[in-house]
Amino acid sequence: LDSTERIFQRWRKEWLASEDKWGEAYEEALAHARTEGTHETDIFLDQCAMHALEGRTILEAIRGIVHTSCPYCRERLKYDSVLLYDLLVSVVSQVKFMEVKL
Repeated sequence: LDSTERIFQRWRKEWLASEDKWGEAYEEALAHARTEGTHETDIFLDQCAMHALEGRTILEAIRGIVHTSCPYCRERLKYDSVLLYDLLVSVVSQVKFMEVKL
């Protein structure tokens, strides 16, 4: 779980810090890319698609954590369940946001 959380910290978009501002931040970033031209807009959209894809990979890692057969790991999950839930909600939220925008 620790390594998955570190991956999540590197993965999350800095401009997606506050969920209630995601739409506004996305629109500003997209507008900026559009002022730079078609190529920059394509790069921005590709980055968003890649972000969603990487998020799906993190979700698969979380699934692997939950379905582990390691007795020690399963015992530890009892104590980390809130952290795991928060991580899951954060990743799913960002992935769905990006997928809807694309």
